[in-house]
Amino acid sequence: MKRVVLILLFSFISSFAAEHLTAQNMDEKLQNKNAIVDFYATWCPPCKIMSKNLKEFENSNNSDVVIYKVDVDKQPQLAQKFGVRTIPTTVYFKNGVFLKKEVGVKTVSQLHLNVKNYF
Repeated sequence: MKRVVLILLFSFISSFAAEHLTAQNMDEKLQNKNAIVDFYATWCPPCKIMSKNLKEFENSNNSDVVIYKVDVDKQPQLAQKFGVRTIPTTVYFKNGVFLKKEVGVKTVSQLHLNVKNYF
């Protein structure tokens, strides 16, 4: 029982580690930034793994990349706008401009490599 509570608590905390984007604030938040946007859902087990990897990436990241999150259940219009049909999906933006979309869980080393390649 304690294990279940800890897992749920970790999932809840990790889902709020990065700032969340909405249709109303997305353009403003991404302006003049290199960003990774994590499209996820709270009920998605692979999304929890991706969230953990992004948190670890954020802690080891020396670049100017900012991480944002989009809950596809709360922001379906953003998921539709960027063609997100499978989660987790990471979308890369440079100065607010869409660069690349990748589906699936990415390791911390893959995230570092992507940042090096895209920014």
